[in-house]
Amino acid sequence: MNFLLTAIAAILIFAVLIFVHELGHFIAAKALGVKVNEFALGMGPKLISKQKGETLYSLRLIPIGGFCAMEGEDDEGESERAFSRKKPWKRLIILLAGATMNILLGFVLLVGINSTADGFVEPRVSEVVQDSAAQSAGLMPGDRIIRANGRSINIMQDFSWEMTNNKNADGTLNLVVKNGGEKREITLTPNEVDGKISYGIILATSENSFFNNIGKSFYSTGFYSRVIIDSLIDMVTGKVSLSQVSGPVGIVNEIGNAVEQAQKTGFEGIINLIGLAILLTINLGVFNLLPLPALDGGRILFVIIEMIRRKPIPVDKEAIVHFIGIVLLLGLSVLIAFKDIFTIW
Repeated sequence: MNFLLTAIAAILIFAVLIFVHELGHFIAAKALGVKVNEFALGMGPKLISKQKGETLYSLRLIPIGGFCAMEGEDDEGESERAFSRKKPWKRLIILLAGATMNILLGFVLLVGINSTADGFVEPRVSEVVQDSAAQSAGLMPGDRIIRANGRSINIMQDFSWEMTNNKNADGTLNLVVKNGGEKREITLTPNEVDGKISYGIILATSENSFFNNIGKSFYSTGFYSRVIIDSLIDMVTGKVSLSQVSGPVGIVNEIGNAVEQAQKTGFEGIINLIGLAILLTINLGVFNLLPLPALDGGRILFVIIEMIRRKPIPVDKEAIVHFIGIVLLLGLSVLIAFKDIFTIW
């Protein structure tokens, strides 16, 4: 039963994420006059298809993947409405639209989840513990933390991330705080209390309101995007090994864990499942913007190069680069999938 529920949940989540992504390309292409030959959800043989106007809409057998097939996407195209014949700025918008829709979906889901919260913890000092590191450093009630170790702090997650990933061995935080119109720089070195690091700060909370929710959701979307980028940089620089990276198999396993929790805890588990979907959709959006062949980011890079040199790159040569990129990405995906399988079982 759990396997069936996990499979259904995984298919639904992947289908929604991919549908939203391809819908972004589709809407932008139609709006900018590019002919869309087919809009498909799934891969492999067609299960259901319907021709409406110039576009074939289809549902395919394998419930992973999907595509928005535009005229002249991988060749010169004969029609004036071919993607390759459109001005660079139009192609740029179309390519950006898929990732933008994924990130926007993450924002909308965050608004939904945050609407269930009683309130929000703020990066603002409510109380300072007596004889603590915070008191010694000169922190005062009402101080709002706006920077930590050089990074902007907008929401509590920003501050928590800087504390958790503090690169200073002794846990020191270099803070910029604001109280009224005054800004102060503070060096906060934690004490050790009962074997744990303690800063001695009690943070304030704010009420949940429509505009507060919108603001928190906006900054949370940016926070997740930043964490994903930081993690990718750590992977490229060797700070995170390949063994710590999860692919589709690992993601399905996490969905299974969330489904199991939802069965046990009900509403709380469903919220956690939606939280996983938020992380996945923002991850899909950010990852697709990376300047790698075969990804939207790789195609965007070619368009930007064309705009700089004011001369188009031959479509057939670009297609070769993207084909090589697809092969390499598929190889990496298979490698990570085998790693996930051996890790799980």
